[in-house]
Amino acid sequence: MKSRELIAWSALHERRARVGWWTSRWVVAIVAGAAIAGWVAWRETASLSAGSHAWLAATLVAFAVAFLRVPFHLYWRADASLLAQLPIEGGPLFDAALVRCVRAAAATTLAAVIGAAPFAHVSLELFGRHAAVAAALGAGAALLMPAVATWAASLVALGQSNERVQRVRAAAGLAQTPDPPSSALLGAVPGLAATILITGVLLITRWLVGDEPVVPATIVLGSTAGASVLAILAIRATAPKVMGTILRDVSALDRQRLATLEIRPPTAIERSIAGLAGDGALPYRKDARLMRRRYPMAFALGALAFLVLVITGISQPDDPGPWLTVTFAGAAAYGVVLTGRLQRAPIELPRLSATLAITEAARARAKLAWILGWWTIFLAAPGVFAVIRQPESGPGFVLLGGATLVVLIASFVQSRLARR
Repeated sequence: MKSRELIAWSALHERRARVGWWTSRWVVAIVAGAAIAGWVAWRETASLSAGSHAWLAATLVAFAVAFLRVPFHLYWRADASLLAQLPIEGGPLFDAALVRCVRAAAATTLAAVIGAAPFAHVSLELFGRHAAVAAALGAGAALLMPAVATWAASLVALGQSNERVQRVRAAAGLAQTPDPPSSALLGAVPGLAATILITGVLLITRWLVGDEPVVPATIVLGSTAGASVLAILAIRATAPKVMGTILRDVSALDRQRLATLEIRPPTAIERSIAGLAGDGALPYRKDARLMRRRYPMAFALGALAFLVLVITGISQPDDPGPWLTVTFAGAAAYGVVLTGRLQRAPIELPRLSATLAITEAARARAKLAWILGWWTIFLAAPGVFAVIRQPESGPGFVLLGGATLVVLIASFVQSRLARR
């Protein structure tokens, strides 16, 4: 099967799986763009900088989601194991995945450009600057992030092969080779690349409203676009050799996660939290190991939120409201998602857990300890720092407290539903 045929088949599958026209990525992009434009227009009544900051905050959140969704377009797919078993070469497999990434990036870019529409009535140049930033981030989501994610997956896939070789060598009594790369790279490397892209855009925030940026905008935008093109060209030359292996071994990791724990000791932070969990320490250690391996994006996204809050606290922007709002609101929403994942397979198998000598209260305490630990490390600690560094910290503490309350209520509700 050639690339064009596989891309057409993949597009047909997506259309058939769609619930309705309203779930189309383009419809969602237009609606999201209109919502951003409305927020920008409202903030713009205060000042041009306030509107620009609101647009930038919403756009960075949208692209952060797009960046972290790239692995799901490439190899964390429900049909990954099926595609790996079909007689399809690596080139078409990679090309079809890349087209999915490009379409998703185009939809996010469209939403960002629509959101910048209120600036057009002020100045077309001002609108063009915001659109240029959206285009550069779109190039990163469409080209650079797929290249980085594929490279990370190739390291992990080859590492899985090396791990099988090590087991054979151990059975034969031979010396061991160095440890293979951890599967955490599947989320950590794309998360690092996303952080670099977003940090670069933050350096040219002043340029968006006509002021002098920290770094020339042409360097940031040009290097982003150039690195994206060069990275995808380099990966496209090697991807056909490894894409089949990536799909096979990465999808196999999902089955292994259902069968066994990550055989790695808890981290120092996890040991400290386990010591506070009381009789929930044992299930907490299990949850922590599985979450670390099964959902590395939780830590990549948490690190991104941590960085945004720390930068906000250090830089003390004139209008920190948009940054605090989107970070706390986005983290609260993702905290709700993580709370649900803690209650479901592969993290929790209710029927199996019910047969163990671990009380239901201990399991619930372990879930609560994990979500509170994640929230405290990645959001509460840097959030307090960011808020107290602002001249007017009252609204920031309200946002932080409200987001914390949302996560706690969601954790409680999820726990009650799981008991039923």
